[in-house]
Amino acid sequence: MTSKNLSVKEDVYKKLREAKKGNESFSDVIERLLDGGHDLMAFAGILSRDKEFERVKSDIQQVRKRTVLRT
Repeated sequence: MTSKNLSVKEDVYKKLREAKKGNESFSDVIERLLDGGHDLMAFAGILSRDKEFERVKSDIQQVRKRTVLRT
């Protein structure tokens, strides 16, 4: 298989390096990302790091505490 050299910005290189799984090559990472092979677990908990999400979550919890269940 032939190969090509690519030039990428430093920040892109760091993102690719962080996206590597195990012994994946950079070619494997690029191919996985281009094929749409996003790992859903990569998104797990992403909202919990958002301050706005924490505010909304707190508001929802307050409303739930004040809600009376009907029987």
